[in-house]
Amino acid sequence: MEEYTNNKIETFDELITKHTRRDLEELALKFGLENLGGTKSQLAESILEAMKKQKEPPASTPQVSPIPQVSPKEAPMIEKSKPAAKVATVGKKGVMAKVTAINSKTAEMKQGIAVFKKSVAVQSKENHEAAAKIYSGARAIQSGIDAQIKENHEAAAKIYSGAKAIQSGIDAQIKENHMAAAKIHSGAKAIQSGINAQIKENREAVSRLNSGAVSLQNEIHRYQEQDLKNYVRDFYYG
Repeated sequence: MEEYTNNKIETFDELITKHTRRDLEELALKFGLENLGGTKSQLAESILEAMKKQKEPPASTPQVSPIPQVSPKEAPMIEKSKPAAKVATVGKKGVMAKVTAINSKTAEMKQGIAVFKKSVAVQSKENHEAAAKIYSGARAIQSGIDAQIKENHEAAAKIYSGAKAIQSGIDAQIKENHMAAAKIHSGAKAIQSGINAQIKENREAVSRLNSGAVSLQNEIHRYQEQDLKNYVRDFYYG
């Protein structure tokens, strides 16, 4: 950022377009502005007002020896080189007032940065501890899951083995049942054949009995019709 040693007053648009907010904050500190909040536009307006006030001629100022211009970076070095010197009380305007404001703001910023770094370190430590606990808990959970999966696999293997044994028993029983059914069917078929043969034999025997009875009946009828008549005739008539 260019130095404003010539107290050149820029326009509002130039301040907004040519400078970053950090540039405007440094410029505001040089002009003794302590309130650096608000938007970039509000900060530019405050700088313009301060620059205009500084351009106005002072009412009646006593002749004092000129105070050398000191940049914000050189001020801490000057103070460190003369630690025993007593700094006179300065007013709200002037170069020393600006330097004091810059130093005060720098100290506040350093303090804020130190506090921020400390809080970041504490938060980082807490995050590491929390991450370690989460990792440990996740490992414990994963171990439990792995153990449960192993138990499930073993249980499934036992169930499969038992189901296979049951199926083998069922298949063996079905085979035995089929063999028994075949034997029963064969035995029933043999019995039926025996019954059919016996029925046939019975029918043939009945048929033979019927045939014999008919022959006997015919023989009796023939005897009555022929032999008995011949016997009576021979008995009576000699």
